[in-house]
Amino acid sequence: MKKKAFAFLLAAMALAFAACGGTGGGTNSPPDRPGKPAENEPAESEPEESEPAPAQEQGRSVGSGDLGSSHVEIKGAALASDYDGNPAIIITYAWTNNGDDTTSAMVSVGEKAFQDGVQLETALIMDSSVYEAGSSMKEVRPGTTIDVQCAYTLTSNTSTVEFELTEWISFSDDMVTMDFEPANLA
Repeated sequence: MKKKAFAFLLAAMALAFAACGGTGGGTNSPPDRPGKPAENEPAESEPEESEPAPAQEQGRSVGSGDLGSSHVEIKGAALASDYDGNPAIIITYAWTNNGDDTTSAMVSVGEKAFQDGVQLETALIMDSSVYEAGSSMKEVRPGTTIDVQCAYTLTSNTSTVEFELTEWISFSDDMVTMDFEPANLA
């Protein structure tokens, strides 16, 4: 029993470390990805005005995209309760290792969630029927996709949860985002 508790504590600490997230993400997408021009096709011209470009053009993708040698697709979210009975959100995304080496999502992708402009704390959820705490630590061979879950303790049952994924260590501003309304989740 002590070994299981210790292993769970280590997994929770690793998840908390992973939830700290990175500051940006790079793009290393093959030319055949939708929305990306092929090498021999000209890129779309930039707007001449000084207005900021839409989020999609500033390295933000909604729902799915490439982050360095990873491809991610945010699949959805569900409400749960954390270890202390506080409301929490579990967010699931598909992570594909497009790199050359076996690695895990935990060292490839940074995860963050915000409510009312403040980063949410990582939630500790004990119910393995609704949450797989170690999914981000699984080593994955190149070309393989797995579902990864992350959990956050909510500060409000009504405020929008802004979720973002970035490349773990990068100077790029690329990110994949999705917003969730707790009131609309089951």
